[in-house]
Amino acid sequence: MQRLWLKITGSYLLLSIVFILVLWFFISSIIQNTYTDMTEDHLIENAQLVSEVITLGGLDKDRQTLDEWIARLNDEIDLRYTIVGKEGVVIADSESDIETMDNHLNRPEIEAVLVKNQEIGTSTRLSDTRDMSMMYVAIPVISNDEIIGAVRTSVSTESIENAIGAIWKTLSTILFIILLISVISAALLSYNITKPINRVINVTKRLQNKDYSARINANYSGEIGNLNTSVNALAASLQSHVNEIEESEKQLNSIMSNLVSGVVLINDHGEVVLTNHATERFLSKHTSKIEGKKFSLVFGPLGIDHLIESVIEDNVKSHDEAHIYFPEERILDVHIAPYYSQGWQQRGAIMVLHDITAIRRLEKMRSEFVANVSHELKTPITSVKGFAETLLSGDVPDEKTAKQFMQIIYDESERLNRLITDLLELSKIEKQAMPLKITDVDVNEVIKNSTLTISNIASDKNISLHLPDNDQPIHIEADSDRLGQIVLNLVANAVNYTSDNGDIFIDVKEEPETLILSVRDTGMGIPKESLGRLFERFYRVDKARSRHSGGTGLGLAIVKHLIESHHGEIHVESEEGIGSTFNVVLPKTQKET
Repeated sequence: MQRLWLKITGSYLLLSIVFILVLWFFISSIIQNTYTDMTEDHLIENAQLVSEVITLGGLDKDRQTLDEWIARLNDEIDLRYTIVGKEGVVIADSESDIETMDNHLNRPEIEAVLVKNQEIGTSTRLSDTRDMSMMYVAIPVISNDEIIGAVRTSVSTESIENAIGAIWKTLSTILFIILLISVISAALLSYNITKPINRVINVTKRLQNKDYSARINANYSGEIGNLNTSVNALAASLQSHVNEIEESEKQLNSIMSNLVSGVVLINDHGEVVLTNHATERFLSKHTSKIEGKKFSLVFGPLGIDHLIESVIEDNVKSHDEAHIYFPEERILDVHIAPYYSQGWQQRGAIMVLHDITAIRRLEKMRSEFVANVSHELKTPITSVKGFAETLLSGDVPDEKTAKQFMQIIYDESERLNRLITDLLELSKIEKQAMPLKITDVDVNEVIKNSTLTISNIASDKNISLHLPDNDQPIHIEADSDRLGQIVLNLVANAVNYTSDNGDIFIDVKEEPETLILSVRDTGMGIPKESLGRLFERFYRVDKARSRHSGGTGLGLAIVKHLIESHHGEIHVESEEGIGSTFNVVLPKTQKET
């Protein structure tokens, strides 16, 4: 803005100087011409006066008196007077000796009067007698209507120049003062013009630096006032739009950050320009290693780079699944579509990644569950159907065989009933359709009561059940029936997988906030690859042995859900050929939910 102020002031100064110079030359020319004319008129008047005096006083006949009078006249008036006869002879002169003066008939001013009969003769030239530039004016002396001579008045041009110089000095001072006043006025005017503009510029700079609270607080009228109002309105509108954009950006960032699905934006140059935390988690890469990179480098290992390329080139949507094997196996559902700018101009592609690993795992588990249920139901039903058909056909030879067949049918029906009961119970537990009845429970008492029902089976296999050594009551908050079901299922599972003459140890350990219930056996043990699936429904480590024992394959699944409903945990430690230990960790108090 300083440049504008200087430009306005400098332009005004230049115009003022040009104007003053033109005015200077114009006025100086007028003054010089005017003063010259005034001097010439003054010379003429004095010459006419002298001419009349000579004529009226008869001085033309008295040369001596004329010469004395002319000499006295020079003392009173600072002019030179010369009286020239008709033949050009100098009769009298106020400054020089006439004896030394030449004939003046050839002088231009004398020649004009005496020879050419002009009323006035003028000339400006170098004087021969005074050796300086002089202005001469001559008029005829007329007596009885006859030119008897001429009167010449003259003055030095130096005096004219001195007078004009004095006038010029005064004029220069006046013009300089005018110029100075003009410059000061121009500076003040430009300052008053640029000051409000400077305010506008400062506000726009603050807006440019993202200070959207900037406003012009000064009041001006006219166009400047309208400009200030417009700038303030623009700043307010800009601030409102920026606030809306920032709010939208925060919402978008919040949505993007909390999306469980990965979102990737790829521009038309094939570079990743936007991603979110879910994508980082899926790819196990930081944003710095994704954004700004070519999509072929980022998604090439997933085998979907060709899909992205086809979307960008052909402007079509695409869908596929991608597998990631490191650091953990994931299955991603990939949706790719083109995205557009204003005017529906394609700008690149947007990709959405859904983690469907759990869905695929559940689908697999559901398929296995259906297959397992079908298999578990088919075996007893086949037995029941086969023996019933034999009985109905009448081919049974004796009553003992028929009774044996009936017992088999009954046993298989019981097995079906247990299976269906366990399935229904597991379903209710998972749906929390069977709320817990929390009371103060003595764990040692629950263990004793639960093991009574399985002690006969253990005795038949000559398996020793070792109950906790501590007979003192140990109390926790729990559902007594469900806690007994947990103990029963764990002990029954240990009996089923422990060989004859084995041992099963049941221990209880108190911690400050929790209780640890352990069931350890000396059975066959569990392979490491089976530990992760041990609590799945219908999963069996030794399928032949568990079916032979009448198990449904749902006991450990029920145990896990019952423990979790008590806000507890269950852990397994096992070694093949040595045995297994199931550790149940239960809180002593149940928090209200």
